Amino acid sequence: MTRRRRALAGIVGVIVLAVAWLPGAAPAAEAATHCLWRISTATNHVYLQGSVHLLKKSHYPLPEPLEAAYRDSTVLVLEADLSAANDPALQLAMLQKGMCEGKTTLKGTLSAETWAMADKQLKDMGLSMAMFNAFKPWYFAMAVSLTRLQSLGFSPMDGLDWHFFHRAEADKKPVVGLETLEYQMELFDSITAGDQDAMVRQMMQDIATIETDMDAIMLAWSSGDLIQLEEALLKNFKQYPKVYKRLLTDRNHNWVPLVQGFLDSGRVHMVVVGAGHLAGQEGLIELFKRKGLRVEQL
Repeated sequence: MTRRRRALAGIVGVIVLAVAWLPGAAPAAEAATHCLWRISTATNHVYLQGSVHLLKKSHYPLPEPLEAAYRDSTVLVLEADLSAANDPALQLAMLQKGMCEGKTTLKGTLSAETWAMADKQLKDMGLSMAMFNAFKPWYFAMAVSLTRLQSLGFSPMDGLDWHFFHRAEADKKPVVGLETLEYQMELFDSITAGDQDAMVRQMMQDIATIETDMDAIMLAWSSGDLIQLEEALLKNFKQYPKVYKRLLTDRNHNWVPLVQGFLDSGRVHMVVVGAGHLAGQEGLIELFKRKGLRVEQL
């Protein structure tokens, strides 16, 4: 797999959690709490880790509570099992899913206003819209976000998901996915044309201010400040309620019984999902509290 394709596969699901806002300051080592929770019953517990999908090598080593949670767990759970990203057939299918069909083009799909906004932003980045004219809008937004973040030194290969996945591979620790990569791609591909257009516009605005937004967001993540995470990661996303429900709220509700199954299994699982899934009234933390489970921030 090429590095670019592997990176794209590794961040499926990132775009809805405002990938362009993921910041660059080093995590605060002295933070009293982290974006990590222990969900417990009387007989077992799972760890729930909010992930930053793209990080820099300088963000390591991780704070000890995160490493301790990994050591204590016997199974690693990710949004999707990343081992599937190494399948050439899946790589091709994912690439094809993100491409326009027939004679359709990105320019023909986007509104004139959105195309002009994206064209200006890409020129500022030293890129050309012609490079992406075969991409569907959602795939275009993902690719441009990734490109911009990589120019700042971020990589999905250094994100928490891939970090723990590679650790589990080396330790021969089982890895399971809450979803499949194919399912995640279908979720994005099912977004209406109008919402995809709006997604591109929002992403272009976010990219323009990414460097000024970084430090505060990473600080919120490093201390597990759910109020600030909700403000930063979900505020703009909530402007598109149908997309928000399909890509965030519905998935959170789908995952709750899966995590309850992990609690019933007798094995300790570490569940790593995008930090945006933890925040808000329909976030996983609140959903588990409503179930009467013991929820402790670590």
